[in-house]
Amino acid sequence: MLTEKILRSNPALIKALTGLPADVFWQLIEDLEAKMPEYERQRHERPDRQRAVGAGRPCDQPLVIRATLVLTYMRLHIPQEIVALLFGATQPDVSRDLRRLLPLIAQVIPAPEAWTIVDEEDRLTEEETLKLAQLADGRALVDATEQQVYRSKDNEKRKKYYSGKKKAFMLKTEFVTDGEHHILAISEAVPGAKNDKRLSDEVRTLGHLPDGCEVDADKGYQGLDKQVALVTVCNPETGEIHQVPRLQVQTPFKKPKGGELTDDQKEFNRQLGAVRVRVEHCIGWVKNWAIIATRFRCAHSIYTLIMRVVCGLVNWQTAKAQPATGLV
Repeated sequence: MLTEKILRSNPALIKALTGLPADVFWQLIEDLEAKMPEYERQRHERPDRQRAVGAGRPCDQPLVIRATLVLTYMRLHIPQEIVALLFGATQPDVSRDLRRLLPLIAQVIPAPEAWTIVDEEDRLTEEETLKLAQLADGRALVDATEQQVYRSKDNEKRKKYYSGKKKAFMLKTEFVTDGEHHILAISEAVPGAKNDKRLSDEVRTLGHLPDGCEVDADKGYQGLDKQVALVTVCNPETGEIHQVPRLQVQTPFKKPKGGELTDDQKEFNRQLGAVRVRVEHCIGWVKNWAIIATRFRCAHSIYTLIMRVVCGLVNWQTAKAQPATGLV
């Protein structure tokens, strides 16, 4: 059975189990322990709580072991029974701590916001809009990724989750990063039958982005540039007033049916791809966590929270490699 003493004397074991360098791991544990009392107070006093404070079975393991088993499960995505055996816990302990500790972990790392589907008539608040200063290079890179889930027994659900692109049942999440590998936001997870452009429209991705930024996306977002609102600007030298798009949206040129792209169009696509690959890097780092890379086995209700936490851990390691970014 793994204990805190064993973990402290084996830094390589921490890396193998959680994917985190030992110094990063112990900093995370320190931050969790500092935040835990207030988090538990709020959890016990939440309005929808049905049990009295103190009811229920108390946790048998210290916080460091509970956090480690959660991180180990997400990193390796092996059966919960095996994770439980490693740490002297039970399978229900793993399931319970996965739901109980993920919100706490999300509070102490730079976890991205999760944008939800918004009704067309609803206006986004200022707090829901990214600031230009949050984009390290003034650029927002947009892409979506899919993850396989189990086939539902319900025919209507199967239709919603079946991705024609992947030929499998999937969950889809949109990512928004800047050009310096910082994951700024994700969408809530949606069934895989929904295409990338429609998901972007429903979460109002353009509405969340600040005026003046450049938005780079792939071919799945064709037509996004035509949805950009106009803003009125005044030339300070001439006093002339005119309207310009509030965002600059760029997507690759598609080869016309029966035709070919020009050399200039090919060069534009090449240069755009060289920038846009950075969002692919971020998605690739997230998929180093097996819970995101393999077929998802948990309840879909906690998928977005798991994705936020994994993205936050990736952001945290990126921020430590780039201390001047100010992400943490």
